[in-house]
Amino acid sequence: MKVKLHFLLVFLWSIAASATVTIFAAIPLFYSLIKPLKLTELSYLSQKTIIYNFNTLMAYLLNPFNRALNMPDFKSSSEGLSHFADVKNLFIFAMIAAIILAIPTLLFIKKRQYIQVYQELKLCLMLPLFVAVISLFGGFDTIFITFHKLLFRNANWLFDPATDPVINILPESYFMACFILFGLIYLLFWSMLLVKAKRRIYHAKN
Repeated sequence: MKVKLHFLLVFLWSIAASATVTIFAAIPLFYSLIKPLKLTELSYLSQKTIIYNFNTLMAYLLNPFNRALNMPDFKSSSEGLSHFADVKNLFIFAMIAAIILAIPTLLFIKKRQYIQVYQELKLCLMLPLFVAVISLFGGFDTIFITFHKLLFRNANWLFDPATDPVINILPESYFMACFILFGLIYLLFWSMLLVKAKRRIYHAKN
């Protein structure tokens, strides 16, 4: 039972850590997608202006002491600002959780407890594949909408370009790329544990 509980903490860490890495990786990812996604055409702004406003947004979301969001080239509605405040809280929560849960995760690996939850490791690897199948048949919209309904208590995330034009530089394709990145990071961690478990089990039998 103790190992199962420890495993649950590691699972939660894998989500928080994957989210944290994705959050920071999403910044250079955004830069690289400005031209492919034609964001200058969608927003009628220069690449330099888009980057400056995006950096302003990310600085707000990542800094717990920055309490006011003011993007110079994008007006924001009260609903839009409320949503970004909610996103900020989630970001900070994910980063704190990743730091705190890193301790039981390191102990889990050091004590090689992953060998005792070999079957559960397989289930963890199947989770993103299950999500991918849903996305394949239902479209990314299904995942995107479900994700927001689960994490947010209101519909403020449904941005209107007329009142929150920042959405013009944050198309769904960008979020899909972030979701894929998250999935790859998550899969990498559990794949490494599964390989380690397989090796330990193999050596124990031989």
